[in-house]
Amino acid sequence: MGRARNGFHLAVSLLALALPNAAHAQNEAPAEGSHAGELDAIVVTARRRAESVIDVPVAVSAISAKALDTAHVTDVTQIAQMTPQLLIAPASGGGGGTISIRGVGSSYLDPGIEQSVGVLVDNVSVGRGRFIMASQFDLQQVEVLKGPQALFFGKNSPAGVISITSASPTRDFAAMVRGGYEFEAREKYVEGFVSGPLSDTLLARVAGKFSDLDGWLKNVAPGGANPIYPFAIPGPATGDAPAYQSYSGRLTLKWEPTSDFDATFKFSANYLKGNGDDAIEGFCAAPASARGQLSTTNLVTGQQVFDPNSDCNLNKVRAQGALPSQVLNNWPGAKDGHSYNRLNTYVGSLVLNYHFNDITLTSVSGYTKLKGKNLGFYDLTSFAAVGSYLVEDTRTWSQELRLTSDLDGPLNFSLGGFFEDSKRNNTFQPILGFVGFDAANGNSAYTFENRWDNSGNTYAAFGQLRYKLIDNLELAGGVRFTHEKKEIAGRNLYLNLLGQAFGLLPVGQTVQQDLSFSNWSPEATLTFKPQDNLMTYVAYKTGFKSGGISTPATISAVYGANPSLLSFRPEKSKGFEAGIKGELAGRSIRFDLVAYRYTFEDLQLTSFEPTLIAYFIKNAGRSRTTGVEASIAWQATPELGLHASGSYNDAKYLSFQNAQCYLKIVGTPACANGFYDRSGQSLPRAPKWTFNFGGSYEREVGSGLKAGLSSEVIYTDRFFTDEQGSPDGVVDAFWRLNASVHVGSPDDRWELALIGRNLTDRYYQLVSNDKTFGTPGEYGGFTLRPREVVLQATVRF
Repeated sequence: MGRARNGFHLAVSLLALALPNAAHAQNEAPAEGSHAGELDAIVVTARRRAESVIDVPVAVSAISAKALDTAHVTDVTQIAQMTPQLLIAPASGGGGGTISIRGVGSSYLDPGIEQSVGVLVDNVSVGRGRFIMASQFDLQQVEVLKGPQALFFGKNSPAGVISITSASPTRDFAAMVRGGYEFEAREKYVEGFVSGPLSDTLLARVAGKFSDLDGWLKNVAPGGANPIYPFAIPGPATGDAPAYQSYSGRLTLKWEPTSDFDATFKFSANYLKGNGDDAIEGFCAAPASARGQLSTTNLVTGQQVFDPNSDCNLNKVRAQGALPSQVLNNWPGAKDGHSYNRLNTYVGSLVLNYHFNDITLTSVSGYTKLKGKNLGFYDLTSFAAVGSYLVEDTRTWSQELRLTSDLDGPLNFSLGGFFEDSKRNNTFQPILGFVGFDAANGNSAYTFENRWDNSGNTYAAFGQLRYKLIDNLELAGGVRFTHEKKEIAGRNLYLNLLGQAFGLLPVGQTVQQDLSFSNWSPEATLTFKPQDNLMTYVAYKTGFKSGGISTPATISAVYGANPSLLSFRPEKSKGFEAGIKGELAGRSIRFDLVAYRYTFEDLQLTSFEPTLIAYFIKNAGRSRTTGVEASIAWQATPELGLHASGSYNDAKYLSFQNAQCYLKIVGTPACANGFYDRSGQSLPRAPKWTFNFGGSYEREVGSGLKAGLSSEVIYTDRFFTDEQGSPDGVVDAFWRLNASVHVGSPDDRWELALIGRNLTDRYYQLVSNDKTFGTPGEYGGFTLRPREVVLQATVRF
């Protein structure tokens, strides 16, 4: 706590020094003849071509490079904290994380699930949740498109799209070095880039980043007696968590041999070496809260045992023990019994543009590769009762061709096709209790090993026609056809006595399933521009995410007899939105307002069976989101900018009668045969109200210095976090405060900044579920990073 207080006091002191000047400037009358400054122009690619943000009929939030730097954005979760109704939580297990927009998203719990929010990095789709953990650096812009985006983005975008674009090479030499320290989690980082021409036609940019994070969750697990194993607890599984070192790099080449052709190649790589623990804590509600301790089950004896080293609070403290050294025989993945994770991600893109007078042909070739390894513990006690070694290996190749016109006449078009080939395998090696050593398997003690192999192909064609009915009234209509094939095969490679007792699929047998899905996703938009700086629109949109096959951690013999139990249906969305966007007062004010109503059929959710650590994917019936969003930005003077936004979002299940029961209602009349009715319940991670308002002020002070101050207050309404709908997982409404102060040279050659995020230190879970092997009222919650106070220095050349 001493570090937290010192860092916070330092932030407050510096902000207090800057506030008097800022307040004075806001009240100072402008000089005679002066006028407000202009807002920076924002160009987005929401329709896969460059357009002004006020010309595109899409609900889009664009975050500039300057805003990303000011907020010290280092990963995708921090992008979410800058965007209303966008919530993101990473995870090293399962599907690797969860992303939701307006409450619509996919949980991380089953590796077979893909996100309902499409994520693109430099025009390449990265469908696996683990890419969330990759470091973000040297970015040009981030666009968050809300609502279905099937026409232009297609694959897995029924809820929206996040498009991340890295910085491009410059025609003149430029370089930057930046370093910083974050006080709360003791994070050190350094990043930089070098950019410039290699010849008259070839430009290059090389960027890289290194970060070292110590973590903010204290592990208090001691050594001592262990009721699960006949061996002592060796001590904590980790120190503070989540801790990691991250190494990232990117190469960008841009070739422009003629005015009619250009090619841009980007390749980024990220390596993360961590201590394996996610930001997950156990917490309790009644009746477990009365006991004040977390528990786990000894599956051999059936006894429920309680951990005196744990508590039932979300307080940045937990007790998570390591595996005894005696149980590590013939288990290479478990290493020394302490949790760890390793993650390698690669993203490559090659974009070619051919310009034929008023028609452009664009080719986008993409490649992604992900290799992740993780040893983690899920009972959240000192006893390490449930540990699992997980491996995921994924790669994709994709190709898209687009033909876009910019003709002088009333009719224009966009046509294209898309193909993707993907392969993924997942391996699980868990220990669920100790039943002795298996001499037939090298005296091993882990419970079982299985492997899932997945492959798929996606084919799509899309087209849109845009016709100007009159000069300022345009009707656009289009459709995307998607056909996707998926194949999966799963088998148990090893079962010990406990694994056999679970009724798992016998070694030597295979569960196999082949599926295919086809869909037409139409879209129509009517856009009216009464003047150049004002646009209104109404749109009908649809979205599609194909069905698939679950990848549960336990392969039951039941699946062998009926593999169709693993399959789930496609997720579809459709509905309307209407909006108005504009700029006023010489482009010193920019505003937008959008209202929407979308219905979702067969939302893909993950259900959790805590007694078997089995996650599987099932479909909800019907869901709906209805809401209004508004934002405004005002460049009041060349030095002072203000902004505000707000949203109302009513997201709920219209029909979900076969939802899996959470533990507290099992055995009650509300839970029939393990299921209950969630119709009318709010969707997870869907606050009804969100607001934020803030501003920035920057001016020259003294001789050869420039200083600036920015701050933002954010309100988030209460929301559900529990995947099974338990009211114990509700997070109450809260406020957060972000602020920063910086000083540097007027030409931006150097800068020193103090950046504070979540200065109110609001600590809460974003995802929760019944705790593995716990009792009713015990939960595991994935939390977001608490308060951050960063001291940062930047030098540009």
